[in-house]
Amino acid sequence: MTYQNEWRPRFSVSPHRSSYVVDGRPVAVDNLSVRTMNFGQHWRTPGIVEVRYEVILPGAYAVALLEQDWVEVVEDGQRFLSPEHPLDQALRALGWPEPARALADPATAHLLIDFFAHELLLRWFDDGVPTAAPGFVLNTVDEFRMAGTDVWIAGRARPELPGVNHAFQD
Repeated sequence: MTYQNEWRPRFSVSPHRSSYVVDGRPVAVDNLSVRTMNFGQHWRTPGIVEVRYEVILPGAYAVALLEQDWVEVVEDGQRFLSPEHPLDQALRALGWPEPARALADPATAHLLIDFFAHELLLRWFDDGVPTAAPGFVLNTVDEFRMAGTDVWIAGRARPELPGVNHAFQD
Protein backbone atom coordinates (compact mmCIF):
# COMPACT_ATOMS: atom_id res chain seq x y z
CA MET A 1 0.00 0.00 0.00
CA THR A 2 1.58 3.30 -1.01
CA TYR A 3 -0.18 6.56 -0.33
CA GLN A 4 2.57 9.02 0.49
CA ASN A 5 3.38 9.99 -3.08
CA GLU A 6 -0.27 10.87 -3.52
CA TRP A 7 -0.52 13.25 -0.57
CA ARG A 8 2.72 14.57 0.93
CA PRO A 9 4.04 16.37 -2.17
CA ARG A 10 0.78 18.30 -2.46
CA PHE A 11 1.11 19.70 1.08
CA SER A 12 4.87 19.86 1.66
CA VAL A 13 5.49 23.56 1.05
CA SER A 14 4.38 26.78 2.69
CA PRO A 15 1.76 27.69 3.77
CA HIS A 16 1.32 24.08 4.84
CA ARG A 17 3.25 22.86 7.82
CA SER A 18 4.02 19.52 9.32
CA SER A 19 6.31 18.37 12.10
CA TYR A 20 7.37 15.07 13.63
CA VAL A 21 8.73 14.44 17.12
CA VAL A 22 9.61 11.03 18.57
CA ASP A 23 10.75 10.55 22.14
CA GLY A 24 11.11 14.32 22.48
CA ARG A 25 13.35 14.75 19.42
CA PRO A 26 12.50 16.06 15.96
CA VAL A 27 12.72 13.49 13.17
CA ALA A 28 12.24 13.61 9.42
CA VAL A 29 9.12 12.28 7.76
CA ASP A 30 11.12 9.41 6.22
CA ASN A 31 11.90 8.14 9.73
CA LEU A 32 8.25 7.24 10.28
CA SER A 33 5.74 4.71 9.05
CA VAL A 34 2.41 3.45 10.36
CA ARG A 35 1.35 0.02 11.43
CA THR A 36 -1.50 -0.99 9.16
CA MET A 37 -2.52 -4.39 10.47
CA ASN A 38 -3.54 -4.60 14.11
CA PHE A 39 -3.01 -0.88 14.69
CA GLY A 40 -3.37 -0.17 18.38
CA GLN A 41 -2.71 -3.71 19.56
CA HIS A 42 0.24 -4.64 21.73
CA TRP A 43 3.43 -6.01 20.24
CA ARG A 44 4.03 -9.69 20.83
CA THR A 45 7.75 -9.48 20.14
CA PRO A 46 9.63 -9.58 23.46
CA GLY A 47 11.65 -6.51 24.36
CA ILE A 48 9.71 -3.88 22.36
CA VAL A 49 10.00 -0.57 24.16
CA GLU A 50 7.51 1.95 22.83
CA VAL A 51 8.21 5.67 22.68
CA ARG A 52 5.90 8.67 22.42
CA TYR A 53 5.40 10.43 19.10
CA GLU A 54 3.72 13.71 18.21
CA VAL A 55 2.96 14.80 14.67
CA ILE A 56 1.35 17.83 13.13
CA LEU A 57 -0.27 17.27 9.75
CA PRO A 58 -1.47 20.08 7.50
CA GLY A 59 -5.13 20.90 7.96
CA ALA A 60 -5.48 21.32 4.21
CA TYR A 61 -4.34 17.71 3.82
CA ALA A 62 -7.00 16.55 6.31
CA VAL A 63 -9.65 18.48 4.38
CA ALA A 64 -8.50 17.02 1.05
CA LEU A 65 -8.44 13.47 2.39
CA LEU A 66 -11.91 13.85 3.89
CA GLU A 67 -13.25 15.37 0.66
CA GLN A 68 -12.22 12.24 -1.20
CA ASP A 69 -14.95 10.15 0.50
CA TRP A 70 -17.12 12.90 1.98
CA VAL A 71 -20.17 12.27 -0.20
CA GLU A 72 -20.30 8.68 1.06
CA VAL A 73 -19.73 9.75 4.68
CA VAL A 74 -22.64 12.19 4.50
CA GLU A 75 -24.90 9.80 2.57
CA ASP A 76 -24.27 7.03 5.11
CA GLY A 77 -24.88 9.43 7.99
CA GLN A 78 -28.14 10.63 6.48
CA ARG A 79 -29.35 7.21 5.39
CA PHE A 80 -28.45 5.38 8.60
CA LEU A 81 -28.71 8.28 11.06
CA SER A 82 -28.12 6.94 14.53
CA PRO A 83 -28.88 8.78 17.76
CA GLU A 84 -26.06 6.74 19.34
CA HIS A 85 -23.44 7.89 16.81
CA PRO A 86 -22.05 11.27 17.96
CA LEU A 87 -20.37 12.04 14.62
CA ASP A 88 -23.63 11.61 12.71
CA GLN A 89 -25.38 13.84 15.20
CA ALA A 90 -22.68 16.52 15.05
CA LEU A 91 -22.68 16.59 11.25
CA ARG A 92 -26.47 16.75 11.21
CA ALA A 93 -26.47 19.63 13.71
CA LEU A 94 -24.16 21.57 11.37
CA GLY A 95 -26.39 20.85 8.36
CA TRP A 96 -24.06 18.22 6.84
CA PRO A 97 -21.22 20.68 6.18
CA GLU A 98 -18.23 20.31 3.91
CA PRO A 99 -15.05 18.92 5.58
CA ALA A 100 -13.39 22.33 6.09
CA ARG A 101 -16.40 23.64 8.00
CA ALA A 102 -16.73 20.41 9.99
CA LEU A 103 -13.06 20.65 11.04
CA ALA A 104 -13.55 24.30 12.02
CA ASP A 105 -16.17 23.28 14.59
CA PRO A 106 -14.28 22.11 17.72
CA ALA A 107 -16.71 19.37 18.77
CA THR A 108 -17.16 18.00 15.26
CA ALA A 109 -13.42 18.24 14.53
CA HIS A 110 -12.70 16.13 17.59
CA LEU A 111 -15.13 13.43 16.42
CA LEU A 112 -13.78 13.51 12.84
CA ILE A 113 -10.16 13.20 13.92
CA ASP A 114 -11.08 10.40 16.30
CA PHE A 115 -12.76 8.52 13.45
CA PHE A 116 -10.16 9.24 10.73
CA ALA A 117 -6.84 9.53 12.67
CA HIS A 118 -5.43 6.19 11.52
CA GLU A 119 -6.32 6.94 7.90
CA LEU A 120 -4.72 10.40 8.14
CA LEU A 121 -1.51 8.84 9.49
CA LEU A 122 -1.49 5.92 7.07
CA ARG A 123 -1.90 8.00 3.95
CA TRP A 124 0.71 10.53 5.10
CA PHE A 125 3.42 8.15 6.32
CA ASP A 126 2.58 4.87 4.53
CA ASP A 127 2.90 1.42 6.05
CA GLY A 128 5.90 -0.87 6.14
CA VAL A 129 9.45 -0.08 7.15
CA PRO A 130 10.56 3.55 7.49
CA THR A 131 12.92 4.55 4.68
CA ALA A 132 15.41 6.37 6.94
CA ALA A 133 17.12 5.47 10.19
CA PRO A 134 16.47 5.71 13.01
CA GLY A 135 13.01 4.53 12.05
CA PHE A 136 9.82 4.33 14.08
CA VAL A 137 6.51 2.58 13.43
CA LEU A 138 3.47 4.44 14.77
CA ASN A 139 1.07 2.08 16.54
CA THR A 140 -1.48 4.05 18.57
CA VAL A 141 -3.41 7.30 18.61
CA ASP A 142 -3.71 8.36 22.24
CA GLU A 143 -4.38 12.09 21.87
CA PHE A 144 -5.51 14.35 19.06
CA ARG A 145 -6.79 17.87 18.48
CA MET A 146 -6.85 20.69 16.03
CA ALA A 147 -3.77 22.91 16.36
CA GLY A 148 -5.09 26.03 14.71
CA THR A 149 -6.13 24.75 11.30
CA ASP A 150 -3.74 21.77 11.46
CA VAL A 151 -4.17 18.33 13.02
CA TRP A 152 -2.04 17.29 16.03
CA ILE A 153 -1.86 13.57 16.84
CA ALA A 154 0.17 11.82 19.55
CA GLY A 155 0.58 8.21 20.56
CA ARG A 156 3.03 5.34 20.90
CA ALA A 157 5.55 4.02 18.38
CA ARG A 158 8.20 1.36 18.37
CA PRO A 159 11.74 1.72 17.08
CA GLU A 160 12.41 -0.08 13.80
CA LEU A 161 15.37 -2.29 14.59
CA PRO A 162 17.21 -3.80 11.60
CA GLY A 163 17.26 -7.58 11.66
CA VAL A 164 14.48 -7.93 14.24
CA ASN A 165 11.40 -9.81 13.09
CA HIS A 166 8.25 -8.58 14.80
CA ALA A 167 5.44 -10.89 15.89
CA PHE A 168 2.00 -9.42 15.38
CA GLN A 169 -1.21 -9.96 17.33
CA ASP A 170 -3.41 -12.57 15.64
